[in-house]
Amino acid sequence: MPPKQKGKSQKKKGKKTKNGTSSVDDQYRKATLEVEVLQNHLALRRQVTRRTQEHKEELHAKLQELQGDLEEEKSEKQAIYSEMTRQQQALEQQSSASIQALKQEVAELRLQLGESQQELKEVREELEHTKSEKEDQIIHLRREVENMESEYENLLHSCLDHLLSKLNVAELQWKDQALSIHQQHKQMLQDYGLNPLDF
Repeated sequence: MPPKQKGKSQKKKGKKTKNGTSSVDDQYRKATLEVEVLQNHLALRRQVTRRTQEHKEELHAKLQELQGDLEEEKSEKQAIYSEMTRQQQALEQQSSASIQALKQEVAELRLQLGESQQELKEVREELEHTKSEKEDQIIHLRREVENMESEYENLLHSCLDHLLSKLNVAELQWKDQALSIHQQHKQMLQDYGLNPLDF
């Protein structure tokens, strides 16, 4: 539009000459020049507009391609996100199930440990009780053995004393019997005319 304004200003300026009159040829030349300038400007504008339109179409095509790529990438990302979400949920469920199973196993093991500790305590108490009973029995048996040893020793001494007494009595009887038998044999030998000292 500036050229038009320029042309108008030229027309205004071209209306006057040095003597105040306008020349038709000058006006025609100015008008022709203005028309050429406007046509050149219009052609340039058309060329710029055509190039701009072509560039716009190219950009629009690229935009459509980029939007398609973007939609495809979004779809792929959505699919990946969905798959990752599904895998995460599966892992969470699996982890939750594993944690629950481990918690249950820990509870069972703690229960078993408590029972084992109680059984161990009972076994230890029973062992201590049995040990104490055995020690008491051993002490009692030792006392009984000592008492029996003392009784047997007294009994043995009594029996030996009694036996010695009987042996002393028997020895006296044997001596008397031996003397009597010796006298009888001596008498028998003398009766037969034999000297007992020779034998």
